[in-house]
Amino acid sequence: MHIVKCKFSFNECEEKIKNEIKRLNAILFAEIDHKKNAEEVGLELNKCKVLYFGNPRVGTILMQKKIEISYDLPLRIAMWEKARETYIAYKLPSEIAKEYNIESEVLKKMDEFIQTIISSVT
Repeated sequence: MHIVKCKFSFNECEEKIKNEIKRLNAILFAEIDHKKNAEEVGLELNKCKVLYFGNPRVGTILMQKKIEISYDLPLRIAMWEKARETYIAYKLPSEIAKEYNIESEVLKKMDEFIQTIISSVT
């Protein structure tokens, strides 16, 4: 997993990542707000979200090779606030595929896709 510091506030980082996902013709499938969930059970947590996104035309290619990779798809980016700084964590699709012994030409483009998203906020 890669952890990098975002050059924007948490809210700006989140907005830019979502805009980049949309601009790259991917789908934002889900958003988990861990801070909100913690508050609902009376606990405190810094801002922390996980965004799940991808493109079924691409992810399906990997699942056709080995369905078990569905556990790690769609792709995701975690973001959190710590000491007034925003951090993001992610794995490259090629790293995920390696865990499943999957090779595919599509992985290079998938890595470029996620690196484009990450570079938009770092």
